[in-house]
Parts: sequence; C-alpha cells; structure tokens
Amino acid sequence: MSAAGTLPVDSCSQGSSAACEPLAGTAPKASAWIVLEEPGPWGRDALSDSPIPDSVVDWAQALRTTHGVRTIAARHIGRRRLGPSEPRNVWLATTDPGRQELRHVLLDRLEDVCQWDLSLLAGAKMPMIGEPVDRPIEFICTHSGRDACCAVLGRQEATRRPDAWECSHLGGHRFAATSLVLPDGNCFGRLGPNSARDTDHLRGATYLPAVLQVAEIAVRKHEGLAPSTPLWTTRAPADVTGTADVRDAGTGHWRVHCEQDTVVSVASCHTLARETEVWRPVWVQTLGEATWHGR
Repeated sequence: MSAAGTLPVDSCSQGSSAACEPLAGTAPKASAWIVLEEPGPWGRDALSDSPIPDSVVDWAQALRTTHGVRTIAARHIGRRRLGPSEPRNVWLATTDPGRQELRHVLLDRLEDVCQWDLSLLAGAKMPMIGEPVDRPIEFICTHSGRDACCAVLGRQEATRRPDAWECSHLGGHRFAATSLVLPDGNCFGRLGPNSARDTDHLRGATYLPAVLQVAEIAVRKHEGLAPSTPLWTTRAPADVTGTADVRDAGTGHWRVHCEQDTVVSVASCHTLARETEVWRPVWVQTLGEATWHGR
C-alpha cells in the first residue's frame, strides 16, 4: 500500500470482484456481539495486539468459545486521542429477529466487563446492562493490520459516513469495504461512494449460517424486501441439504433451495488464488408454486 493510500495491484477485493465471487452467505457467524471502544493501535489481532487489558482479551475469547458471542474493537475519528484513564464506550447486541436489542455502557475501566454475566446472550436474550440504544449503529472495518483493502476502502467509507464507527476485522476483507449494522446483525460488502445498504450489498445476517444467509437474501430479492425487514429463516423440516424455510411476520412463507458451487479467488492481498466453496440459490417456492429459478 502506497503512502497515498492506494490498493496494491493484486488486491484481494479486486480479485474477488473479478472472480464474480458472490457476497451472499459470507457474513461472519455470531450469536451476539460485544463492541469495545479502543482507539488503538490495533495489531493483526485487534484485541490481543492492542492496549486492551489481557484479562478482557481472555474474557472475550472465553465468551466466544462458550457462547458464540463475538467481540470486536471500535474507534471513532472524533475520539482517536483518548488517554488510558478516559472512559470507553461498550455496546452489547442481540440480533435474532424479534429479539434485536442494542445496549450501551460507558466504563471508566474496561476490565469491568469481566464481571458481567453474559450467559443470557447465548440464548439471544439481553442482560439488563447499561442503557438501550434506540437507533442502529454501523461499524465499518478499517483494520489495516489484517489487510490493505480494509485500510484503504474501509477508511474511505468511514470518512463518508461520520455517524459510523470504525471497527476491527469482521472477516472477508476481500469484500471491502465491509460493515456490520447492530442490532440488525446485517453485514454488508463492496461498499463504495454510491452504495446503499441494500440487498445487492448484503452479505447476510450474522445470526445465520452461510446457507441460510443465502436463502434469506434470495427471498429478500425475490420479494423486494429491505435488509431490515424481519424474516425468520430455518432449515426445511425435511432437512434436505441446502433447503430452507423463510417466513415473515405475517403470512409470508417461502421455501428456498441452494446448491454448493466453487469459485477461485484470493482470500487476502498478496496471497495465491484458491478454490472457495459458496452457496447459490437455485429456486424460491412461494405458497407451493415455484416462482423463481436462479439457473
């Protein structure tokens, strides 16, 4: 990456786009999210390679292993010069449809999070910690310690959206610029100057595994539904591989079948291309009648 902040000629984001690698089904999986404010610097691992106390890093790792809760670091351009003793923002989010909630705490000592009992998060229930946040917050990956694409494209996108926060690695820097919206749990990719947070840029909902992310996005595109419209997506009762049931808050009910495919692309800048498995929607069935075919 040059001093001017340009992408390397073999950037992973350009390679992924050239390979027509689909965005759908690439969102990271997490049962819930914790966001810790830490202005940095961030190393390759934003939690362990940063000023975040070791006790907090161990707590976050145990939380992910035990409950599937993901912890990321965040910072804002207006708060990049915080002293070690200045209060830090912390957010907790549950993302499951019908249980989406975002809460906020301002802590004098980041180590205090280690005293929280967050076992409820594993069941998509929010513990009564802090205060509720009444609007979604977007976190844009600008983690230069992981990849040049996030350093360049992520920071460009964060500059365009002053209400958003920068965050550490979300996974999939080849889809930069990427972002996470909480409490929706929607992850977006290939964001640029004129990108809307719509289904064309939707990587998936982070509370779903990859194949169900793909199925849900297929229904959203088929029905013209916004990413924020609540949908409930599960594996089909017959448990046929790649088949899912999607329902809305009313009477809408769809069955979607997806099949695995492969694409050849690079995972990170300066790495060799490799074969990657992806899911693609094949058909969407509405009220018992096939109404859309992907191929």
